[in-house]
Amino acid sequence: MIAANKNDVIDSLLFVYFRWLTRRSFHTIAIRGVEQLRQLPNDRPILLFCNHTNWWDGLIIYLLTRQMPHKAAYCMMEEKQLKHYRFFTWLGAFSVDLSNPLRSAASLRYAQRLLQKNDTAIWIFPQGKLCRPSDPVEIRPGTDYLAKNSPHALLVPVAMRYEFFREDRPNVLIEIGRPFAAVESTESRLAAECNAVYGKLVVAAADQDLTGFKPLFSPRLTINKRWEWIKLALTGRLREFSPIN
Repeated sequence: MIAANKNDVIDSLLFVYFRWLTRRSFHTIAIRGVEQLRQLPNDRPILLFCNHTNWWDGLIIYLLTRQMPHKAAYCMMEEKQLKHYRFFTWLGAFSVDLSNPLRSAASLRYAQRLLQKNDTAIWIFPQGKLCRPSDPVEIRPGTDYLAKNSPHALLVPVAMRYEFFREDRPNVLIEIGRPFAAVESTESRLAAECNAVYGKLVVAAADQDLTGFKPLFSPRLTINKRWEWIKLALTGRLREFSPIN
């Protein structure tokens, strides 16, 4: 397997680039429940599990690590992808080969060793592959194994969804669920928790309602918002302007 090789200098440089890239590509990255990440305890390792629908997921997760600066963040990544984007090891990525049970077991043992440290936070995609947004989240056995063999850890369900609203660029919607103890975990509960937080995003997307969500970064003005700003400026009503619909 390919182990993580964290490098703080490269991490800082790539964070600036990835932040610019996502701000250019999306209207906003909107999070509900971000306080769950900021309030994670110092004395317990964290295992975060999230649905996986497209290439952007890894970068969004990387940006979310800045919301828990008291944790050393890692991410389990498909081996053939990590070989292609090897620089992700400098950010905390390590590989898993799901096509080979022995190599997959080695990655789980590596993650288990990381979770013995209280300052560790590991992100995983329990589906193990890219799935359609409409597919319910199904948990591969390795996720449940890792939870059961890290009894001191807290588990955090996370969901992401990508939606166009009234802007020329899509929005990233993120729901952070409440942490729960690994000793309370079962495979069915892991799936239920992940599907529950994703269900909340489905409702928010259907209603195009971002009430309770907070932007990860100040959104850049889209074509629609620039035109709205001009109209309000010409009529002396700039106090009514909001960068988010």
